[in-house]
Amino acid sequence: MGASRSMTEATVGLEQQLEQALGSWVEHSDEADLDRAHDIGRTALAQDWSIPHLVAIHGRALRAVLGRMGVPIDDEHLRRGEAFLAGALSCYEMTHRGYRDAIAASRQLNDALEQAARRIARALHDEAGQVLVSVHLAVANFGRALLPEHQAGISEIQGLLAQVEQQLRRLSHELRPTVLDDLGWLPAIQFLAEGVSQRAQIEVHVRSDVGGRPSPQVETALYRTVQEALTNAARHSQASRVDIEVERDGGMLRCLISDDGVGFEPGTGRAGLGLLGMRERADAVGGRLSVVSQPGTGTRITLWLPLGE
Repeated sequence: MGASRSMTEATVGLEQQLEQALGSWVEHSDEADLDRAHDIGRTALAQDWSIPHLVAIHGRALRAVLGRMGVPIDDEHLRRGEAFLAGALSCYEMTHRGYRDAIAASRQLNDALEQAARRIARALHDEAGQVLVSVHLAVANFGRALLPEHQAGISEIQGLLAQVEQQLRRLSHELRPTVLDDLGWLPAIQFLAEGVSQRAQIEVHVRSDVGGRPSPQVETALYRTVQEALTNAARHSQASRVDIEVERDGGMLRCLISDDGVGFEPGTGRAGLGLLGMRERADAVGGRLSVVSQPGTGTRITLWLPLGE
């Protein structure tokens, strides 16, 4: 109750400051009043005033000021009111510009990281794979020269090499699956789901009737979000089943990921950090993410991504 009252008082106080500064500006056209407009706008932004709310307050204040002055609402007074409002909204513009620049930087960083992951994945798959083939051949040639009683040791070495090769293929796929570039998001997610299901003993079901492929950035954001959600389900949620559904929702691609795990409080712990990364990827391509979870009820993640470029 006390916090709500103090917030209301702060709002009323800011409205009064706006009306006083606006009245001084309309009457005297003092540049200092425009500086006050900027300060008022900055305070309004800090108090989470929306732009429509600020504009509505400004409109009421302008009518009150002109009413007290006994002057009509003509073009000159409207121009002065617009100049004051522009000053109050300048910090909103700067914040939006900073957010837009941050989104562009995030998109460039994601692209750079994916390119690096692609190079490393290819090196693991191709170069390291070729070395392993050479080792297999060398061990096989060496084994043929040994006595039969030593063949068991050669077989054990070959088994270990096969495990190394399998691990390298898995790491290569998790870094950047070639199927994502070659065939698209749906086969890549299905392949990912099969791997997680086998390793973590979780039922993972993927359903979609969406055809075609969005931009590479959107495909990557979709794949990485599903990957992070499955990683959280396998490591933290104690889930026995995960359902992934992808469908069209107007001009958006909607992906719903739900599990029957223990749930969590969004924004806390390691899962919170993973969700932050999901949101940043969604924001970087013009999408959005919603998370619904609480202890004991599982987790429901909804991702919307634009279908166009």
